[in-house]
Amino acid sequence: TCEPPPLCSRALMTATRVHSLRQRRDLGGGSFAIEVDGPIPATLPGQFYMLRTEQRWPVQLPRPFSLYDRAPDGSFGSFLVKPVGPGTRALCDVAPGEGIVLSGPLGQPFPRDVVDPVCVAGGVGLAPFLLLAREAQAAGRSLRLLFGGRTRAALAGIDDFDGLAKVFAATDDGSFGHAGLVTSLLDRLIDDGTVRAGEVVFCCGPDPMMHAVAALCERRGLRCFLSLETYMACGYGVCNGCTVEVQGPRFKGWPYSRTCIEGPVYEACELVHGHDPH
Repeated sequence: TCEPPPLCSRALMTATRVHSLRQRRDLGGGSFAIEVDGPIPATLPGQFYMLRTEQRWPVQLPRPFSLYDRAPDGSFGSFLVKPVGPGTRALCDVAPGEGIVLSGPLGQPFPRDVVDPVCVAGGVGLAPFLLLAREAQAAGRSLRLLFGGRTRAALAGIDDFDGLAKVFAATDDGSFGHAGLVTSLLDRLIDDGTVRAGEVVFCCGPDPMMHAVAALCERRGLRCFLSLETYMACGYGVCNGCTVEVQGPRFKGWPYSRTCIEGPVYEACELVHGHDPH
């Protein structure tokens, strides 16, 4: 059965502020951790912010990013960014001391009642899981993270999980970890008992990977939650530009959901089969 996860109230939580860039940390594979000065509000794993540069923003609308890391006191935070278009390139071109405008936190996080999830990430879909790993460590647990990429260089950010999580890597070319797709790695870990039927998977990454993970979880008896990387314009529900087709009691009969409000995290069974969130 597809039961709605508990929702996170956003009343009075969201703020828009200009933050100074502290540093741009090269994570390899063409990706960067963009670290800004606080205050960064308390943010739950899976929630996101809308970002734009304070000066010279080359496009009309801000861009959504999951919060990657946060100081315990909120004195700084960071975002995992891979420059692929004019907006992401502009964010990576900001110099230390220059401003980045943040609006957030926004959206619904991964469900808070799952004690020991199996996290599956691809590419910049790694972003929501560092906060989860820190939470698990603080609770005396070690998060299980499956991270897939084309090559070792594509596993940008994997070193940040050293000492925080049990990391299982997969590369398409076999240059690091399991040789093959992250879905075949998950299949193998189910077979050897590292992951057991009835457990819960949290997944974020490219759409084809998430479709494949959801299908595998359904076949192998795992509950699956997906953090969608849907295009967004406003980030707070007024433009209806990020709708996805949904089903289930959480939506009270409405056939479409705004990813920025009811998402970005959905249980896989809430998404209409075969729907492409883009």
